[in-house]
Amino acid sequence: MYSEVKKMNKEFIVDRSSSVTLNVTAGKIDSYRKKEETTATVRVYRDGKIGVAGMLGEPDEAALTEKAEAALALGIPYPAALNGPAEMTLRNDAPILSERELIPTMQAFLDRVSAACPRFAVSNKIMLTSDSRSYRNSEGRALEWSDRVLSVGLLFQDRGAGNLMDGFYEFTGRHFDPDAMVEGCRTFHEAFYTPATLEEGEGIPVVFSYYGLFETFLRNFGGELYASGASLVSGKLGERCFSENLTLAVDRNPATAFDCCFFDAEGQVAKDYRVPLIEDGVLRNLLVTKRTAELFGLPSAGTAGAAYDGVPSSAIPSLYIRPTARNLAELVPGKSIQIIFSSGGDTTPDGRFATPVQCAFLMEDGKPVGRLPELVVSGSFFDLLGKDWLGASPADPAEGFGYCAVRMKVARG
Repeated sequence: MYSEVKKMNKEFIVDRSSSVTLNVTAGKIDSYRKKEETTATVRVYRDGKIGVAGMLGEPDEAALTEKAEAALALGIPYPAALNGPAEMTLRNDAPILSERELIPTMQAFLDRVSAACPRFAVSNKIMLTSDSRSYRNSEGRALEWSDRVLSVGLLFQDRGAGNLMDGFYEFTGRHFDPDAMVEGCRTFHEAFYTPATLEEGEGIPVVFSYYGLFETFLRNFGGELYASGASLVSGKLGERCFSENLTLAVDRNPATAFDCCFFDAEGQVAKDYRVPLIEDGVLRNLLVTKRTAELFGLPSAGTAGAAYDGVPSSAIPSLYIRPTARNLAELVPGKSIQIIFSSGGDTTPDGRFATPVQCAFLMEDGKPVGRLPELVVSGSFFDLLGKDWLGASPADPAEGFGYCAVRMKVARG
């Protein structure tokens, strides 16, 4: 049992998940799936080595501990110290909709979306999820978290085009506001079927989702890449490399990160539940585990994730960018481009970024007014996050979701 191995440096983690998924085809709910899953993990440490054991189903801590101790023989190096005593509990699991209400409520919502968007075939999934995690270690740390969220992910197909996807609408949050969501779908539909044009050129304001812009950039914040010298920011820790108006963080704050545990896989709790990678333009932290932080002399920031039966690795559960504007109208007054989806882009080793854009809207004062032809947008890493950075704003009603804007070169695709 746990008391019998107290002298062993040890972590014990239990994850529980319950979800209801509604499958949507042609605007109708055609299937219902309920899933429950429990996983457990024991990690033990001795002489700079780690042993890991995991299981599905109700946990048997004693058996897992025995297996984890046996795994020490594999000799996996992991120099790391456990965090000390602390007890914290955060719960955000208030009811959103009951299972009995879910199907009729969501079908009524889908009927409204179909009526508001008559030229779209609507499909994909709606999920109601409840998750929890408990963590304790042999140093007296005990952490508990639970959350409940509604996720609506709708794919739109132009009925006359034959494409697999022509657009989408996403929402994740702890409340359900059908009026605002239907209006968001209606706005998308109207803009999609309104042709628009914009002159090519440089310095044009372009609006992305957080991940839309940063997805290809985030690898440069990896601790191992940084230490190898291959990152664009290698050697710049503690320096102001970016715009003073840019603060970018790994987010575990329940106010802005949904279905996201407030502590990382190694039991670390960041100040305000956010780990700033960039703070007021200064490179503050990197994506590390305790092991990579120790090996390379980097700050141990609390950015670890782990499979239930695996060794920790760095992870980004959610991103946060400190808002510089209250809404898109403030962020990008006048004309701008909103990227709806793009693929095929990449960043060169010297930081030049370009991507084809398959769907983009022309915006005027933060409102989409028409669909642009296919585009190519480009810029450079340090310029986009420096002199060309315009800022960020939250999205409404999508809790925890936001937009960022930069100036870019825009050309026809």
